[in-house]
Amino acid sequence: MEALATPAFILIVITSMTILTFRDWRINALALALQYLAAFLMVTLSWPIGMAVTKLMVGWMAAASLALTLLRQDQPHNPAENTASLLFRGVAGLVAIIVIFVVSPRLQARVFPGVDLLILQSGLTLMGMALMQLGTNANPYLTIISLLSLISGFEVIHAALERSILLTGLLAIVNLGLALVGVYFISKRIPENAQTDQEEPLK
Repeated sequence: MEALATPAFILIVITSMTILTFRDWRINALALALQYLAAFLMVTLSWPIGMAVTKLMVGWMAAASLALTLLRQDQPHNPAENTASLLFRGVAGLVAIIVIFVVSPRLQARVFPGVDLLILQSGLTLMGMALMQLGTNANPYLTIISLLSLISGFEVIHAALERSILLTGLLAIVNLGLALVGVYFISKRIPENAQTDQEEPLK
């Protein structure tokens, strides 16, 4: 599994940048599923596969429930965005990744001496990009997947520090709970948007 650590980290960077930059839910759903696969590979460096696979299954269940809700509602593709917005988010994500690369070696030496640098960088990338995503949108779907990515980054680092079955179970419940909250708000928002679109011509 150690041979897959570098490809997994690269996949984490790519999927985090994709979720931050793009607003199409289909692209983000695929990126989230791949992100959970990469996080699973990073966790297997610290945990047995039997424990690590729990994270993968729970993550895919959460991602699938959100995507199926949008698919069931026949949610259309998002309209084309301004190129400046895409460029801004892309540049902001690159700056965040550079900062993480600069800070992580010092953080490893002073705070997490027992954590592999690649694992630390993976967790910080997930959490940092998720926090940036939370600050740049108000969409319920993007907010929920950002929170899921934030928890995923925490789990990657935590797995290297401690092997706790109880905390693993609690985090699995939190992930599924966030997915259910996301399903509720997505289902609630879409009919409201449809009703607004129907009322606009009457004004």
